[in-house]
Amino acid sequence: MAKCDLSIELEDPNRVYRDGDTIRGKVHVMSTANVNCKKLEVSSGWQTHGRGNKASGTTESLTLYQGEWQPDQTHSYPFELRVSSWPPSYHGHYINIDHYVSARAYVPWSFDPKAESEFIVRPTSPDAPLLSKQNKSTYEPGCFVGGIILVILTAFVAGIMIEPLVGLIIGLIALPLAAFAVIKWILPRWLLGKVEVDLKQERISPGETIVASLALQPKRQVPVNCIVAELIGEEVCVSGSGSNRTTHRHKFFNRLEELQPTSVLRAGERKEFDLQFPVPDDVPYSFDLSDNDLRWTLELRIDIPRWPDWKHILKLQIVPGGNEPDPTPARSWDDDDQDNAEPIMPQASDRGESSGAELSFSEAAEHLRDAKSASDEDQIDLLVQALQGIDFDIQAVIERRLLYSGPDDPKVYPDGYAVWATSQAPRLGLVLFVPHRSGDDFEHTGRDPLSFRGRVIGWDHQHDRLQIQVLEK
Repeated sequence: MAKCDLSIELEDPNRVYRDGDTIRGKVHVMSTANVNCKKLEVSSGWQTHGRGNKASGTTESLTLYQGEWQPDQTHSYPFELRVSSWPPSYHGHYINIDHYVSARAYVPWSFDPKAESEFIVRPTSPDAPLLSKQNKSTYEPGCFVGGIILVILTAFVAGIMIEPLVGLIIGLIALPLAAFAVIKWILPRWLLGKVEVDLKQERISPGETIVASLALQPKRQVPVNCIVAELIGEEVCVSGSGSNRTTHRHKFFNRLEELQPTSVLRAGERKEFDLQFPVPDDVPYSFDLSDNDLRWTLELRIDIPRWPDWKHILKLQIVPGGNEPDPTPARSWDDDDQDNAEPIMPQASDRGESSGAELSFSEAAEHLRDAKSASDEDQIDLLVQALQGIDFDIQAVIERRLLYSGPDDPKVYPDGYAVWATSQAPRLGLVLFVPHRSGDDFEHTGRDPLSFRGRVIGWDHQHDRLQIQVLEK
């Protein structure tokens, strides 16, 4: 074992560095015996750690010393190294990125002593790597999908004619793929016709506004539950390789905006939607580091009742805006680090049969929707705990009756029904537990909101819906 210890002293350990900066400091060596050092090397670089496979990079390395250290001596070697301009320091749920100054003494026939010191990098240059541009399109995939289906059917028929067993195998594999393509692409297009999507600028900085547009002219009269746009920030990392390769996803940010409430789109009538989405000042930048990515997308969705939904995803790049970095460390985007604060909301005075007059259902749903948009399950649990047992007057549009409501079903009425619904203003998904004798009232309501009295009993984490016990009249 090498009889020496290394330590690193940074000149300004609390500084936030940006692209183009240099970092200065000293490497201290304390030896307790004769040590033959082939090379004392110091380097600056970065490395990911967390759930995904590791990625790393070295910015600059220097050799500070070659020779022999005598016993009971302390030596100091100053250094000056370039700071990497990318990626930024980041601490999230599955992914962490740290920048280091690393020192290593290469000692023959012994373990090499090492030392590291972490520092923070906040880039300001907007010249981050770009994603491929594919954000201006007319959503009309019929020819492409039709070609795929034609190839599949041709292969199936040819296989049957040449060798029935081969044709059967091709059919078992290919026909479900063709059915999936029809459901996902052809059916929404058959109703909506051409859907034009345009993202004005895919490179956006924190604090700026995303500007996009959506236009369509349905071929037929189309009822819609809603047309929404959702801004999503997501960590995507991959662990393992080969057959053990696993993808992990964590949605750390989402914000939903309703472009069109429940309505009917008339045949031949052109509808245009201009979307402006402010980006918060403190969101993390996009990055793509091999098996560790932070992605921003804008998802446009047309919810069609009893029909496959139309969806389109726009890829965004959140990049530095060119301003000086804030001197304070970056915010952590790990949900486990968030404060477990009590929900800030007005409280009803009593439980159970109280009227809840001090708190309306709309106010409660607004708080829950905000917590859901932030993917903050701890806050949701706190809010639901505060609301449990309170009775509310509720208006909701009934979606459908369920055969099985999931593992979170509290079995309120043994012979009753579970029904999915959506509250209005604000929109929040509900699971209603309805007594048996009221089942018909909650199935044949059309698209008109149904008024009823209900009691909060929990939260369905599998489907992100508030659980409501419908009270018997």
